[in-house]
Amino acid sequence: MRGRVCSDFAVCVRVFALLAFIAPLEPCVSDPAIPATGRLANTAISTTVDSALAKEYLAGASSYDAGIGSPMGRIALIEERFRGRPLDWVTLKKLSEVTSPDFATIYFIKRCLTNYSNELFQTAYANEFQRIESLIQERAWLGTVRNSVRGYRFLFIPGFHYLTDPTSGADFLNQRTLMRALGIDVQLAATQEDGTIEENAQIIAQTIRSESRYHPKLILVSTSKSGPETALALGRILGPGETNSVRAWISVGGLIRGTPLANRAMALPQSWIIPLIFSLQKVSFRSVPDLTTRASRARMESIRLPQHILVVEYVAAPLSGDIAEDVRARYRYLRKYGPNDGLTLLADELIPGGVTIIEPGVDHFYRDPEINMKSLAIANVVAGALNDRSSLRR
Repeated sequence: MRGRVCSDFAVCVRVFALLAFIAPLEPCVSDPAIPATGRLANTAISTTVDSALAKEYLAGASSYDAGIGSPMGRIALIEERFRGRPLDWVTLKKLSEVTSPDFATIYFIKRCLTNYSNELFQTAYANEFQRIESLIQERAWLGTVRNSVRGYRFLFIPGFHYLTDPTSGADFLNQRTLMRALGIDVQLAATQEDGTIEENAQIIAQTIRSESRYHPKLILVSTSKSGPETALALGRILGPGETNSVRAWISVGGLIRGTPLANRAMALPQSWIIPLIFSLQKVSFRSVPDLTTRASRARMESIRLPQHILVVEYVAAPLSGDIAEDVRARYRYLRKYGPNDGLTLLADELIPGGVTIIEPGVDHFYRDPEINMKSLAIANVVAGALNDRSSLRR
């Protein structure tokens, strides 16, 4: 939901570039780039992939030839082997080793959408985006907003360094401006731009308490680092009854279980060098320890989100040919851990009890010229689902 919104994230890109590069240099070996086409998550895909088997998997071709020795036969056997395993980073890392990271990414997308609620939301999202696109072509902007949306206040929770670089999009300025122009009630939660997870979670919790006095129907929208901050506020800091006004939470590219890039920054000798470089860049290092996978996964184990909150994860799921050049070094480093978006592992964005909407073809920074329309589509779908909870089969 960020687009150039949380997408061009110039400062964040610079910071995580530091995390990626300040380490012993690795061999510079190009990944295979095999042209491939197909459909994923109701979206036509034309890109390159890292293996012939991933190409076949994307195309879904040769389905008439599903013998054991055929590509589709091999794919069927692999799917059967991994079907009973949890959809977590361990499973996807193993699958990447058996096949390739692109194959595991396609598997992640397909398996997410075997879940009824995920498939329902994905289809609704695709249909709603097409409806909005048609209305815009007709210059019927006011019709793009569903009536169901107007009863909610959208509380946007910004990402890293949203004040230092107001043009970066970490403050959701594009979304807030568009939605406000269309008559939607929006507000920005003023967190510390380089605060720790705990500090910002406390601010978010207090903001929810304050907003709840006047707005009984809130939809939270977080991005990247503000994902784990929001989870902590909702699932541990706020007490029973304090989240009653929060009807939904949309996590956009959430670093819910951290990133191995932070692990790298905290390991010797990088942990001696990187804080100094951060200081020279006028960027605080103090939130980096909170983003290690060990700290983040332990934190999530202690979080229990209120069951009445509809949680939606909006996950960018790129194949290797979709990665932007300024993200590629980080993406390649993370490939050893499995499918990733160039900043975090795809499975580590999933939230227990949440519904997943996949955005194929883009990396963590959601550089998509249609992202504002897609953001509005998600808002319409979520508000519609809240007004018709019977549509959910959770």
